[in-house]
Amino acid sequence: MDKQSMASEAGKSFLYGIIGGLIGVIVGVFFANYAVNTRNYGMMNMMGMKYMMQQNEFGYQTEDDSKVNSRNMNVSMNMMTRELEDYKGDEFDKAFIELMIEHHQGAIDIANLIPSRTNHEELRNMGEDIVSVQSAEIEMMNGWLKDWF
Repeated sequence: MDKQSMASEAGKSFLYGIIGGLIGVIVGVFFANYAVNTRNYGMMNMMGMKYMMQQNEFGYQTEDDSKVNSRNMNVSMNMMTRELEDYKGDEFDKAFIELMIEHHQGAIDIANLIPSRTNHEELRNMGEDIVSVQSAEIEMMNGWLKDWF
């Protein structure tokens, strides 16, 4: 293989890595949006989002409770972001990687539910892609943790 072909292959690999990462982010946002919009708190917990549910005495949400929960969810998401804001350098890198591993594992756990619950082949295919891509990324990040820390 000549140098130009090798450079082209390396460029493709890099591009595929970027695309895979972006797909992971998009899928994560999709599942987070689904979890929030359907009040699927189990899914949100698997994705690392702490849910703070407040119910009235009968176990039902009222309009006022919904506003409180929305504020609580925003506080929870802000807390996760703020958790990283105080770190720089190696401290940031390690905390970020650990949070992303947890986040990716949540996506894998959710995707593993798809085959037994959906009637749509498209969702099955997407779930397989999520498990494949995010598992590879977890392996990569675990390698970084081992090598760097």
